[in-house]
Amino acid sequence: MHPIKQSRIMANFDGTFDGVTTLSHELGHAFHNWCQRDESILNADSPMPLAETASTFNETMITEIALSEADPQEQLFILEKSLSGDTQVVVDILSRFLFESEVFRRRTQGPLSVGELKEIMANAQKQAYGEALNWDYLHPYMWVNKPHYYYGNLHFYNFPYAFGQLFSKALYAMYKEQGKDFIPVYENLLRNTGKHDIGELGQLIGVDLTQKSFWEKSIELIEQQVEEFERLAKA
Repeated sequence: MHPIKQSRIMANFDGTFDGVTTLSHELGHAFHNWCQRDESILNADSPMPLAETASTFNETMITEIALSEADPQEQLFILEKSLSGDTQVVVDILSRFLFESEVFRRRTQGPLSVGELKEIMANAQKQAYGEALNWDYLHPYMWVNKPHYYYGNLHFYNFPYAFGQLFSKALYAMYKEQGKDFIPVYENLLRNTGKHDIGELGQLIGVDLTQKSFWEKSIELIEQQVEEFERLAKA
């Protein structure tokens, strides 16, 4: 509620870990709003790839804190949940991006049959998942289940989710490196998400977002969790 500079959160909190992460997520949105409280209302509406920055940052932080206090069995549960979400956002969304790109390419030559759409989807899943997905259990009809494919103004609809997840995790990695010195930089970034493009926002935090090294920071966080999950699963 920008005119009165207050946020409202509705959450069915039940004390579970899901409830805690959901609450931290929504509080991230509230914090983002607070950072933008003195901006004009037109500059306080962030584009979709950036709207989840603070909420995902909070989820990443609360997950790491919970892992530091949990016993091994609880850690396994927390890591499994976290990695399942990361796989969905990073890997499965990549398969959808590949599918949509190939559909657009082929449509320049004419309409596509159901068989061709199934083939494109299966190939996209193979390319994105590689050997991690049993090719006997591909989902060639995934394109039927995702309604955004049928809206002309929602092409590559899922890309902002992948961008936002990786962007936020990379910011959290920077926070771990810099500690409290990063907090005012982070708050300034959130304050400006409604009035700068992503390249300009990168300059505010001192990074070139066209460089692969920034995005690798988020992948490294995920890799660390994968390694810890494998260690706990074998114990």
